[in-house]
Amino acid sequence: MGPLATANQQIREAERHFSEQRLARLTAPHRLTDRLLDQLEELNLDGVELVPQSYQPALANLREQLIGHDGLSGRLLSHLHAGTRTADLIEAIFAIQEVIAPPTLPAEALSFDDAAIL
Repeated sequence: MGPLATANQQIREAERHFSEQRLARLTAPHRLTDRLLDQLEELNLDGVELVPQSYQPALANLREQLIGHDGLSGRLLSHLHAGTRTADLIEAIFAIQEVIAPPTLPAEALSFDDAAIL
């Protein structure tokens, strides 16, 4: 393999690596919120009123990943700490999910305006 082919291969490999890292950064908060919601809902079902201190590392990690994310206020992120009411934290995480991964309709679905016309 010549130097030009080697350079091209290295460029393609670097682009692939960059794309994989970018995808991991974009999906990490969504995976973390899903996992936290599962755990918090269990706490809520068990009647645990306040989020235990053991959740602080995961919540700090999530806050760190979300700082500077468009559409997320500091007020919303301020709920991400242990000692918060369990139900309040569940609501905050649902609100965060709506911003970082808004629900989408399938391509064949009608918009609300189109459905009203029919």
